[in-house]
Amino acid sequence: MKISGRYGSFKPKPHQAAFYAKRAKRQQQERQERAASLRAWLEQHKSCANGCGQPVAFYDTIHYSLRYSGCCSPECEAALNARQSE
Repeated sequence: MKISGRYGSFKPKPHQAAFYAKRAKRQQQERQERAASLRAWLEQHKSCANGCGQPVAFYDTIHYSLRYSGCCSPECEAALNARQSE
């Protein structure tokens, strides 16, 4: 088990494992919740918001920030904005 501590992650010694068990369980649950949240968000934003069927453009795949307001290209974004303003 790896524990996130004050100075980074570490593996507790065998005689300390019982003391850190609750913290390890809590941290594992938090990691699972974050992963589930990210999967749900990516599922929501997997295709273009304009409805063209292309995949969404991201700035990077580390932080997953949407590019073009959830559209695949600037042209699709302009078409979506024009349709929404009508």
